[in-house]
Amino acid sequence: MQDVTRERIAGLVLARPGRLLGMEPFMADVVQGIEEVFDGRRVSLLVEFAADIADEIAIWQRWVANDHVDGIVMVDLRAKDPRLAELERLGVPAVLLGGPELQAPITNVLVDNAEGARAAVRALADLGHRDIARVSGPRDMLHCQARDDAFMETCAEQDVQGRVIEGDYSEDAGREATRRLLTGSQVPTAVVYDNDLMAIGGLAAARDLGVSIPDQLSVIAWDDTAVARLAHPPLSVVTVDVHGLGTIVGEAILAVMQGGEVTTYQVPKPTIRLAQSTAKPAHGGDLGAP
Repeated sequence: MQDVTRERIAGLVLARPGRLLGMEPFMADVVQGIEEVFDGRRVSLLVEFAADIADEIAIWQRWVANDHVDGIVMVDLRAKDPRLAELERLGVPAVLLGGPELQAPITNVLVDNAEGARAAVRALADLGHRDIARVSGPRDMLHCQARDDAFMETCAEQDVQGRVIEGDYSEDAGREATRRLLTGSQVPTAVVYDNDLMAIGGLAAARDLGVSIPDQLSVIAWDDTAVARLAHPPLSVVTVDVHGLGTIVGEAILAVMQGGEVTTYQVPKPTIRLAQSTAKPAHGGDLGAP
């Protein structure tokens, strides 16, 4: 029988590229929500960073071999992801954040990523934008694929020219992608970024090129974080209650560590909050030379 008097530990590994140092604001808010749920319940959260999925699995194996964790939180599901089979092999209670909904026997906290992408395109189309780009996260992540597909489908529905450039969630990736977009032969009047850090890089690239935000280029970022609110100008966002999302993940991993059944948790659909980084396109949508 499990000793309920001892402190339990849930583990979370973040596999991130080397240039994405530390914890990005979205995950920091998620972690804060998880720890809020754990507070006073004799449960702690162990966070480690890994270079890639193979390193993440190795960390899990070390944790389980040394009895370091009682449960694992998994994020950023990939196509043909080997981690699902590894979790089953390890036999440790686990929660997946982000979906999509799976047949696999794992508790899942679902976020409707497709609806966020659709809402962003509709908001920009309503402002009059007819050429919109998206700077995505890594396309092997299933939530990025869901956003990509919904973005392009909604652009077609709205009679909008759409395109996607892949990034890696870092500020540098946002800067590089935006420079490519603003110096290409067809310049968009709006860009949707997959997170706040890439949007910050995009603002910097636009500033370097003399492109005014939002007069010449509108920007929407994923995630309503302090970084988005403190940007100059403050960023319009695809908003999810990220801290609230973290509390749902915390309750979910606590439940499975206590022997609860596999469950699917739904979170509220994303919405758009427009701020000073978006406006109607100037001159009928013609940015002109940067």
